[in-house]
Amino acid sequence: MAVYKCIQSGNTVTFDLQHDIESMKGHQGYVRIDEPEEQSDPVRSDTGFSTNIVQPKKMGRPRKMANVN
Repeated sequence: MAVYKCIQSGNTVTFDLQHDIESMKGHQGYVRIDEPEEQSDPVRSDTGFSTNIVQPKKMGRPRKMANVN
């Protein structure tokens, strides 16, 4: 599967067939945006660092409390 982006309009198109992907390589109006990146450095799992995932705050105004005196 390959995803191409139109240079002029910014629309994206997805192709599944290899024939379609090969034909889009010569098209000047589209750029492939899902190119597989080569991984040069192996991933190490013994680093000892922990990743803390912070949940984002909810946007907007807090809820109105009912019958606040």
